[in-house]
Amino acid sequence: MTPGRTDGTLDPITLVARDPDLARRRAEQVLGDDCTPTTRSIALRTLGAARRELGDPAGAERLLRQSAAVAARAGDPEHAAQARASRLGLLALRGSGGYAARTLARLSADTASARAMLLTHHGLAAAQHGRFDTAVAGFDAALDALDGDTDRSLLPGVLSNRGLALMYAGSLAESAADLEGALSRASDSGQTALRGVALQNLGCLAVRTGDPARAVACFGEAERLVPAQRLPLVRMDHADALLAAGMHREAARMLGGLGELGAASGRYGGGRATTEAATAGLLQAKVLLARGDTRAARGLARRLRRGFSDDSLWAELARLIEWSARHSAVPAQRSAPPRFTRPSTRRGPANGGAGPGPGAAPPNPRRDDTHRCPPPAGAGSGCADTAEAATALAHCVHSAPLGPVSAMLPSGPEAAALRVIAAGDHRSPRGRLVDPPGGHRPARHLELIVHARAHRREVAAAGARAALRAGDAPAALDWTEFASAPALPAGPCRNGPWLDLLDRCRALHARAHRGDAAARRELPALAETLSTAQWHADCMTAESGGAPSRHEPPAAAALSRNLAGRAFVRYVRVHGTDTAITVVDGRTRLHPLPSAPAVEDAVAKLSYAARTRVLSGDEETSAPDGVAAAARRVDRLLIGPVSETVGDRPLVIAPSPPVQALPWGLLPSLRGREVSVAPSGRAWLAGGGADADPPTGPGRVVLAAGGAPQGAAGEVGALASVYPGAAVLRGAEARVEQVLRAAAGAGVAHLAAHGSASAQTPMLAAVRMEDGPLFAYDIERLSRAPRVTVLSSCWVGGAMPASSGAPLGMAASLLAMGGRVVVAGVLPVSDRTVGSAMLGFHRALRAGTAPARAVADHLAGAGFVCYGTG
Repeated sequence: MTPGRTDGTLDPITLVARDPDLARRRAEQVLGDDCTPTTRSIALRTLGAARRELGDPAGAERLLRQSAAVAARAGDPEHAAQARASRLGLLALRGSGGYAARTLARLSADTASARAMLLTHHGLAAAQHGRFDTAVAGFDAALDALDGDTDRSLLPGVLSNRGLALMYAGSLAESAADLEGALSRASDSGQTALRGVALQNLGCLAVRTGDPARAVACFGEAERLVPAQRLPLVRMDHADALLAAGMHREAARMLGGLGELGAASGRYGGGRATTEAATAGLLQAKVLLARGDTRAARGLARRLRRGFSDDSLWAELARLIEWSARHSAVPAQRSAPPRFTRPSTRRGPANGGAGPGPGAAPPNPRRDDTHRCPPPAGAGSGCADTAEAATALAHCVHSAPLGPVSAMLPSGPEAAALRVIAAGDHRSPRGRLVDPPGGHRPARHLELIVHARAHRREVAAAGARAALRAGDAPAALDWTEFASAPALPAGPCRNGPWLDLLDRCRALHARAHRGDAAARRELPALAETLSTAQWHADCMTAESGGAPSRHEPPAAAALSRNLAGRAFVRYVRVHGTDTAITVVDGRTRLHPLPSAPAVEDAVAKLSYAARTRVLSGDEETSAPDGVAAAARRVDRLLIGPVSETVGDRPLVIAPSPPVQALPWGLLPSLRGREVSVAPSGRAWLAGGGADADPPTGPGRVVLAAGGAPQGAAGEVGALASVYPGAAVLRGAEARVEQVLRAAAGAGVAHLAAHGSASAQTPMLAAVRMEDGPLFAYDIERLSRAPRVTVLSSCWVGGAMPASSGAPLGMAASLLAMGGRVVVAGVLPVSDRTVGSAMLGFHRALRAGTAPARAVADHLAGAGFVCYGTG
C-alpha cells in the first residue's frame, strides 16, 4: 500500500467491502513498514474499518481517532475529515455520540467525500430509528455529494442502504432497482463482501414482496460471500424468511445453530442488548409464537423489552410480540396492534399440521409381499406440528457500507387489512390484497408455492375468524378460499444439481430396500437436503395465484353455478376452532363442529383401526369396537352436523389438514355415495368442476407395474383387456424415466406397485418402480400429468399438509401438474383383493361412469379416494 496505486488498495471502503480480514492483514503489513503520514493515516482508517466489520467496535473507534490525528498533524485535511466521518458513522451505528458526534460532524463537512460519508451516516441513523423517509432523503443527499470517480467505491454501499430504506418506506420497485444496482456495482468492482450484503438485502426485499423462494436463494448465496462475523446476521435473516414462509421448524433449527448469540437472548433484563442478540431473541420469540407457545413468547418479549430503551425500535418490536402473543391466546379481544412508522404483518401460517394418525405408517406393519406398502427405507413417518403464528416482523441488516444496523419492521397492505378486520370490518379488506397483473411469476416446485404468502394466509385466517364470529358464511368461505387459491407450478424443474440430488435419493432408497444399512442411515439427511435444495435460483420466483383477480366472483356464487346437484362441504380450522361451510342449492351455511381434539382423535383411531384390519388380513370382519365403531364416531362428528343440509347428494369435499388422509368411503353416511376430494372449491372449479368428467374414450392409456408385489403384474395384464392398445410397462420397461415419459399427457395412467409416504417428507411419497421409487417430486418433471391417474399402492393417496395447511404428496402433485382426477388409497392395499376391484373400476370407467361413481361402487371400501373433479 503506497501512494499512487490505483488498484483500490488505498481505498479502505473498497478493500473492506472486498474482504475485511484481508483488509486487516494488508493494513497491519503497511503499518509494520516505514510509510508516509498520509499512507499511515489511510492504513489506520482501513484497519479501523476492518476491525469494525470483524466485531471490535471499541478498537475500531480508537484506530479511527488515531487516523484523523495522524492526517491532521501532517496537514492533510482531506484524509483527516474522512477518518472523522468514519468515526462518526461508527458512533451512529453504536447509538452514541453526543458532543463528540457534533464536533466530528462539523469537522467532517469540509470535503466532498467526507461530506458524502457524513450524509450516508445521517441516513443510517434515521433508518435505525425507523424514520425511513428521512433516511431516503439522507441517502439522496449523499448520492448528490459523491464526486464521480473519486467516490465510486462508496456508491454501492449508499445504493444498498437507500434500497433498504426505500423498501421500508414502501417503494418496492425503487428499492429493487437500487439493490440490483448495488449488487452489480459491487460485483464489477470486486467488492465480494459488499456483494454478499447486497444479496442479503435483496433477500429481505424478497421476503417483503412475498417471494420466500428467492429470499432463501439470496441468503444462501450471501452466506458464501460475507465474512464469518456477519454470518449470524445473514442466518437470522434467513431464519426470518423461513418463518415468513411458515417453515417454523426449519427456522428454529437455523436459530439453534447460532450458538451463544442465540443463547444470549434469554439473558436480557438489566443491561442493554446488542443488535445481533436482540435480533436473535426477537426471532426466537417469533418461533415460539409459530409453535403456539404464546406464554413463553410473551415472557421472552417482555424480558427483551426491558433490555432496551423505551423509545427504541427494539422496544416497539418487543411490544408487538407481546401484543400478538396476548391476542392470539385470547382470540375474542379486538384491540388494534401497536402502530409503527411503516407497519405490516408478516405472520405465520393460518392452519396447522396433521393430527397424530392420518398418513403415517402404523407402529409395526406386517412386512410381507401381500400388501403394497414396503418397509420404510429412511425417514420415518411423523406428524407436522400444529402452527399458529401471530406476529409481524421483517428483519433486515444494512451496511454503511458494511456496518450492521438491524431494523425489524412490519410493512405492507396486510397490516392495513388486519387493522380493518380488528376494527370489525371482515368484508372489505380482501379486495385490498389483490396483486397487480404479472406481479409474481409461478414457481416450479409445489412446496415453494404452498410456502409462499404465509403472511397473507394469516390475514385470511383473521378475516375468516371475524366472519365466523359474525355468522357470515359467504365471507368466511371467501377468506378460506383466498388462503388456498390454486396455482400451478411453472413447468418442469431443469436445475441439474437438484435433479442429481433427486436421483441420488432414489438410488439410496433402492439400496436401503435391498438391506443396505449405510444407505438407510444416509436417507434422513439427504431427504432434508433435497427439500431445502429446491430454493435454487432456477426456481426461486413466487407463485401468481395467491390472490383472486378483482373481477372474480365470490366463491359461493361460483360454486353454486357449477355444482350441478352436488353439495360442497369445506372443513375449516381457524385458530383451533373447527367449522364446516356448505354450499347447497345456492345457499351458503355455517355448521359448528365438535372440538378440534375430538375430531383429530376420532380420525386417528379410524385410520389406525382400518390399517390394522388390512395388515392383519382380516378385511372381511369388523369387530364392534373396531373399524365400524370408529367410522360411526367420525361420521357423527364430521358428517352429522351437515347431514340435514347436504342430504344424499354427491359431495365435493375440501378437507382441513387433520382430515386430508381420511378414508371417506368407510363412513356410514358416505358408503356408496359419490365423493370428490379437492384442495379447495376454486381448485375444483379450476379443474373443470361438474364439466370435468372424462369422455367415454379414455385417450392414450398407460399401464405400469413395479417389480413387486406379485399381483401388480397380473393386475396390469388383466387391465390390458379393458384398454386394447394401451402401453403396458412391466419388468425392465417399468423404470422411472420410461414411466414418466409414457404418462406425460396420457388420458389414463394406472400404476400398480409398492407405495410409501411420510408425514415428515410428503414430497417423497412414492410408488416403487423397477429401478427405484417414483417420487411426488418426479411428477413435477412432467409437462402435464395424466388426465386420470390411478395409484394401486398403499398410503400414497393421503395428502400431508405443509405448515401452511396446503396438501402435499403424490395426489397433490398430480393435480397441481394439470391432472383432473387421481384415484389413490390412504390405507394399506391388499394384494390379494385389489386386482378384482380395480378391474371392476376400470370397466366402469371405460363404459363412461364418472370416476367418483366408479370409486364409490368398487374401491371406496378398500380405502381409495377420488381426488380432483371426479
